[in-house]
Amino acid sequence: MGFLGTGWPPIDAELDDVKIRLSKLYDAIETGKLSLDDLASRIKEHRTRQDELSKAKIQLEANMVARGATHVDAEVVKSYAADLKSLLQEADITESKTFLRSFIERVEIDKAQAVIHYNLPVPQHCGKKQSAEVLPIDTLGGAGGIRTPYLLNAIQALSQMSYSPTR
Repeated sequence: MGFLGTGWPPIDAELDDVKIRLSKLYDAIETGKLSLDDLASRIKEHRTRQDELSKAKIQLEANMVARGATHVDAEVVKSYAADLKSLLQEADITESKTFLRSFIERVEIDKAQAVIHYNLPVPQHCGKKQSAEVLPIDTLGGAGGIRTPYLLNAIQALSQMSYSPTR
């Protein structure tokens, strides 16, 4: 299941919850258990929340499209997770923590639930080729490079130089 087609799962779950609550409030009005005056403010709160969540879902989907995320294959995710698991099992604790900190932004814990906020690096598309320039390896200077490897040669070169001021 891809994230793009379904929105972001927590937003979808909350949207479903708001819809269910609104449905129950409408049922209470239709059956005559409560009057519209009693529920008007609560209905308004739920509709406002529903609008906010819908806007957030649309924004998330637009951001994902802008970044180029179109479909997430479950098998690809499973293979990445297996690779990550083996990498973390083989690394020592310091390397594992450093690696995880490179993409986990924060972890929020609320009683028995934890929410992890992260940014995973997106692999480059196979069709795109990136080129990077490399600095030349050519050394400047003579056969000995930019420094004279032998101290005797350096002393001879210095003795041949003239230090007299020119006018």
